Amino acid sequence: MCGIAGYVGKRNAMVVLYDMLKRLEYRGYDSAGIAVIAENEIVFVKDRGKVSNLKKRILNMKISSNIGIAHTRWATHGIPSSKNAHPHSDCSGEITIVHNGIIENYRELKQELIERGHKFTSETDTEVIPHLIEELYKRNRDIESAFVSAIKKLRGSFAIAVINKHDDKILIARRESPLIVGLGNGENFIASDMPAILPNTKRIIILNDFEYGIISKDSVVIRDLTSQEIIEKEIQRIELSLEEAEKGGYRHFMLKEIFEEPDAIRNALRSIDDIKRISEKLKRYERIYFVACGTASYAALYAKYLLERFGIPSEAIIGSEFRYSTVNVINDKCAVVLISQSGETADTIASAREAKRRKAYVVSVVNVVGSSLTRISDDTIYIFSGPEIAVASTKAYIGQLTSLALLCLNLAFNLRKIDDDYINEMIHSIEKLPEKVEDVLKKREEIENLAKKLKDRRIFFYIGRRFNYPTALEGALKIKEISYVHAEAYPAGEMKHGPLALLEKGVTVIAIKPNDDIMEKMESNIEEARARNADVIVVSEDGDIRVPVVDPILSPILYIVPLHLLAYYISTIKGLDPDKPRNLAKSVTVE
Repeated sequence: MCGIAGYVGKRNAMVVLYDMLKRLEYRGYDSAGIAVIAENEIVFVKDRGKVSNLKKRILNMKISSNIGIAHTRWATHGIPSSKNAHPHSDCSGEITIVHNGIIENYRELKQELIERGHKFTSETDTEVIPHLIEELYKRNRDIESAFVSAIKKLRGSFAIAVINKHDDKILIARRESPLIVGLGNGENFIASDMPAILPNTKRIIILNDFEYGIISKDSVVIRDLTSQEIIEKEIQRIELSLEEAEKGGYRHFMLKEIFEEPDAIRNALRSIDDIKRISEKLKRYERIYFVACGTASYAALYAKYLLERFGIPSEAIIGSEFRYSTVNVINDKCAVVLISQSGETADTIASAREAKRRKAYVVSVVNVVGSSLTRISDDTIYIFSGPEIAVASTKAYIGQLTSLALLCLNLAFNLRKIDDDYINEMIHSIEKLPEKVEDVLKKREEIENLAKKLKDRRIFFYIGRRFNYPTALEGALKIKEISYVHAEAYPAGEMKHGPLALLEKGVTVIAIKPNDDIMEKMESNIEEARARNADVIVVSEDGDIRVPVVDPILSPILYIVPLHLLAYYISTIKGLDPDKPRNLAKSVTVE
């Protein structure tokens, strides 16, 4: 889930690449590096930590270069350090590479290369690639041939960019890791994600698996890795504006994205026609599985509860578990709905491939247009939330909940579990939700004041029932991700089966209490916590954190908003950066 960038053109490559890396840093910030070709030599600048650590050194470098590659790292093999930072080179210093993904057979390749006299300087799996290219390049001095032959020897996932100091081209390849090419005028760009190229061009080519490219300032050639035949690629236009991908006056991307949550609901409604069409197909299947990872898995769990509310059996499975267990019961009578903000989550993509292999109907609920998951799926529901840069997902989660609510309602209608009046009333309620979210956001100062009181608490429990058990999970995850405190989520009725033993003075319990048919049960659970001297904060229409009146089945879309704000403010009051939580990255593109 690292970020890679490349540039070839007329401008100062070092400066262009630095700017691109800043826009990709949400993909990893353990270390960063840039390599450019200057006067027939490859010049490096790389360091541990954030991309900004490179700035001073770049400004002091008096070099002229129009071609280079860059990388911001999320560590998988080897600790964050200067020696493990990309780019990596071969023994001769002629070939340099950046890589996103995991090379599964790197140990055996490395041993073979060591036996042939190659010297390694890092602990990474990536470093085998330039040495492997070097070994093959010795045979005929054809860099493209050596590159293709090396790629064919790799097992695992990769997006790769390579420069050779004797050439003015960048070689790229992809398998199971995202890679796009940005098309300019007398210059071209490569990147892991669109924000990196937005200031420079809106015309892109998306590489598919087992494709490679030769990128120069005036041309882009994409070929098939197996046959090496040229592939005519569609040029797509990015509809996002640069402003959408920037902070827009907010202190952090996370706060900006929380305040875009009303629009996330409105934008999800744009896919209503696709949702209706897909729900017609879904009614044919005996079993429905919702599959996702991380925050998206809580949206999946909400969808399961919602279908069960209408008497429609379904399951919600975490992607990393589905692909090794549940997949064994998947067949052509099953529909699998996969949810992912990026559409590049490795376990979710692997689950989609396995489901397709077993003849299931595969639907994706995705934010990023043209992402890998969308190209595997039979049908796609776009949530249209716009770029989400902060690592902790907020507005995309709201978009996922909204899209899944619409999907479940339409499926229930198609199966005659609900009537016209009910579905029309619920869709009208969803259309009114943005105003209610805006009402919650107007209470930001109240929530910030509450965060000041809670900033030193070390233990949180989030409790909810039914539709809002996923809300509890999401609230706990957010405070863990960005505030580094211990937080657990439980179905409220389960507290008596062990967790009550942990409650005492100083422990905070966040209780989510919608006005529904099991509200009295929830109130009993709240009293159980208070009886153990825990500090209880109730999220409800009349609670410590107040939310507007909403239909209970839609309450997760509204009730999570103040919990996103609470986590954000606790993080910032503690002096932490909520956009870049330690040890995490935005898109988990490795298993």
